[in-house]
Amino acid sequence: MERAKVMLHKFSGPKIKIDRARKHLAELEKARADFRASRAKKCRTEISRSGGTFTFNFQMDLSGPPEDFGAIVGDIIHNLRAALDLAACELVRAVGQSDKGVYFPFSQSESDLDKTIKERHFDRAGPDAVALLKKMKPYAEGNTDLRLIHDLDINDKHRKLIQNVMTATSPIIELHNGDGRINPQVIDDPDPSASGPELMFPDGRGRDLRELVPTLHQLVQLVSNIVDDFCALANRSDAA
Repeated sequence: MERAKVMLHKFSGPKIKIDRARKHLAELEKARADFRASRAKKCRTEISRSGGTFTFNFQMDLSGPPEDFGAIVGDIIHNLRAALDLAACELVRAVGQSDKGVYFPFSQSESDLDKTIKERHFDRAGPDAVALLKKMKPYAEGNTDLRLIHDLDINDKHRKLIQNVMTATSPIIELHNGDGRINPQVIDDPDPSASGPELMFPDGRGRDLRELVPTLHQLVQLVSNIVDDFCALANRSDAA
């Protein structure tokens, strides 16, 4: 007897969106490198002495990053959020259900998640998909990285560009000679082209600052893992 052929679900739509996010992230990394290089020769520490008083003068260009950095970050976040929605629709179609009105569900709290799953029609994907989703904890006090994608996407689309701020590394100063006398010397100035100023951005709730580029890499990988998990579930269901 001829065996039935199993259709493999490739989830190409969400994976294309993730690839777009990666391309925007590469664009941001290049822009960050150019931004740092432009400030590499503008960092200097001077020490002057008048009698028994020492004066420290630390100079660094701390003008903020270009505004279009926020637009690039928004493009990254939007593609990741879209990948989650497309993956949810793929999962629902894999079990023969309509994808109309289907979205990846985010809720404010764990207690609201069941309601949100039904409102976003994710329950059409079946109990195994719902159980998998619940392990991801897509709510405010659950998986904070996952929730960050949703919060930043809402902020970028409906309120304002995602803001970036900077932190700077302090110079290293030796205060004493080997014999214990006070004689400040600059040992090292920070190199803005290599270690700062670092770009930071607020989390979705505005509580903390997070290092921009490493965080975005983490979010891209997180969404990629979720799409792979959804894809594997859809293919297991077909093979069963």
